[in-house]
Amino acid sequence: MKSLLKHALPERTRRWLRQALRWRWFHGDYATWAEARAVSAGYDDGAVLARVLHATREVRAGRALWDRDGVTFQEPEFNVPLLAVLRAIAAGEGQRLELVDFGGALGGTWWQHRAALADLAGVRWRVVEQPHFVTAAQEFANPVLSFHESLAAAGQDGPATAILFSSVLPYVEFPHALLAEADRRGFRHILIDRTPLAVDGRERLVVQRTPPELGGGSYPSWFFRRETLLAALERNYVLRTEWPGFDQVDPSVEYRGFHFARIDSASPA
Repeated sequence: MKSLLKHALPERTRRWLRQALRWRWFHGDYATWAEARAVSAGYDDGAVLARVLHATREVRAGRALWDRDGVTFQEPEFNVPLLAVLRAIAAGEGQRLELVDFGGALGGTWWQHRAALADLAGVRWRVVEQPHFVTAAQEFANPVLSFHESLAAAGQDGPATAILFSSVLPYVEFPHALLAEADRRGFRHILIDRTPLAVDGRERLVVQRTPPELGGGSYPSWFFRRETLLAALERNYVLRTEWPGFDQVDPSVEYRGFHFARIDSASPA
């Protein structure tokens, strides 16, 4: 695996992972979200937004090409499995990509991949985020990139064919309910990426603490049971593609990505 990662990942990401692997990321085993939240700062910590806002401004100004969680990168790099799925979806929609990025911060995934999607006939990338993120994000809004406080608000801009949950389901209190809502809204494609599955198969709640050199912060975080996580989509979706995530920071979890395509022809949300 180490040899595979060495050849598959750019040096900047390998350095990021080396920093991450030296740190103990996950702590505790909590009975409720409230218990885990009481001993963590959470994503509504103002320092999180300040760090991501600064990084996104650096990207917009051309002093960095993209950022991840407030850490800027100078070399181009793509999440290859996710990008392949996005392009495949666009190919089936007349080279157009209408996507909702739930929990997408200030559009980091779009900034990272915008050059690789520039040849498409049209892209609308709608980020759904917390209200204070949405307020701060308006300086980055444009005809391609927009920001909304809910799935309902994002849908007011017209139908979207796909929804992306990238490194977000672990950090919401009711992730299974969120997937059920995406199902009810009839998205033709549901993408789940960078999501931790418990190696021992036991779903549980921990607190994630991020190393200072990667921004610090602490958050309640779910370890998912694979069967339970995917069962929410089995009735109306088929699993098209699955891939390993790069966030392999603890042996107790395995990060995965999934592309689900809707079985029926329901209208997109």
